[in-house]
Order: sequence, then structure tokens, then C-alpha cells
Amino acid sequence: MTKYWEVEFASFIKKSQYQKVVWLSSLLVFVSMFARGTYRAGTNLVDEPSKLRRYNELLHRIANFQLELARNKVVRVPDEEFFLMLADATDGLKIDIIFLLEHVNRNAQA
Repeated sequence: MTKYWEVEFASFIKKSQYQKVVWLSSLLVFVSMFARGTYRAGTNLVDEPSKLRRYNELLHRIANFQLELARNKVVRVPDEEFFLMLADATDGLKIDIIFLLEHVNRNAQA
């Protein structure tokens, strides 16, 4: 896990359940914005179908983690394992982590 994700993880585990759900909602918004770069605006054409599929899988994992957290599910993916997955997936998608986290955190505090 990169230092950026390590810092974010340390912050995440200190948040209340509500704050975590809000942060994950913000993460979903910005990851989906990155995914838009895989298709042509105003058309049904997908330029990078395999990359779009990887974004879809990432969005699914984030949404599922968020749902389990909101339901206060005791048995779920541990936070640290989830953040390791985030780090790996965003690295594989070549997402600008600094940009992503800056915007996710700003949006989650609004």
C-alpha cells in the first residue's frame, strides 16, 4: 500500500460509521468519473472495454463494502484488506491517487 493509502487508511479507521459511509459515497462518485474516460461522450461507443470492466468491478467492491458497513455487518471484509484492494485496483487503473483522494476528502466534508 502506498503512503497515500496508508495515511487515508489511518484516517478512515478513526471515522464514525456515518463518516465512513459518506467517504465511500464520495469515492464512488469520483471513481465513476474516472471510468467515464473509457468511453466516448455522447455516444454508446466504449474505447477501452477491458478497463471499463475493471472500473465496474472496483465500483462493485466499493459499493458492496459500503452496504455492509451501512448495515453494520460484523462479518465483512476487514478495513485494511479493503484498502489494500483499493490501492492495488487504483494502481492497476493508473488513477492519480493524489487527485482522487484530495477530491474524495473535499467532497466528503462538504
